[in-house]
Amino acid sequence: YGKQWYQRRVRGIERDSAIYSVAWIGKSVLACGDRGKLVEIDAKTQAVCNTYQGHQGSVNVVKARDPNTFVSAGYDGVCRVWDTRTGGEVKSLTPGLWAKAARPKMGKHITVLDVWEDWVVVGGGPNLSLWYLKEDTGFCLLDMVGSIPSAAKFTQDSIITAGDSPFIYHWGLSGKLKYKVTSKLERVTDLHLDTISRNQPFLVAAGSPAELDIFMDLGYLSHTVPYLTQ
Repeated sequence: YGKQWYQRRVRGIERDSAIYSVAWIGKSVLACGDRGKLVEIDAKTQAVCNTYQGHQGSVNVVKARDPNTFVSAGYDGVCRVWDTRTGGEVKSLTPGLWAKAARPKMGKHITVLDVWEDWVVVGGGPNLSLWYLKEDTGFCLLDMVGSIPSAAKFTQDSIITAGDSPFIYHWGLSGKLKYKVTSKLERVTDLHLDTISRNQPFLVAAGSPAELDIFMDLGYLSHTVPYLTQ
């Protein structure tokens, strides 16, 4: 009578849960999702190397910092730095507790994160902000004029961010806005940078409507590619 529920597990990850983000670190893959934990999987053997627990609620994003450490953030509003050698947390920061970044009406959750060396850019409910991991407070705000951030990427000594508006912002590590460009999108949901494979760096912006905007030299809109073509 009725449907019988079978909870299937594969290598320590529940199949009935969702995975929100993955990242390479060394020879392993990190995965995080709605069960409040991160799992490190050996890419060759597919065996679970370690499980990292500490977040309350979903873990929305994970980024590798170097071959041994990575950063995660999620629903609990905490950004955590982990070390694969010890399997433990080495530092945490909470953007929503920094008065300059806090937006209580928006919530404390974190949905946007990137890391480069000792720098972390993070946002979601709290305003997008830049943090230096050797300090215990935020370094500066990246004021996107009320836009809810959806993507942030480091490119050497710059940060590129976007959100629920057509604008793509280019910042220096001082927090000063270098310039912003206008895409043909109503809102930007993701950014991809390529500064290695081509002589001329380019930026791809995806969003709504379902199009890809291609920027040469990271700022000149070259052309737009429809996602759905007949």
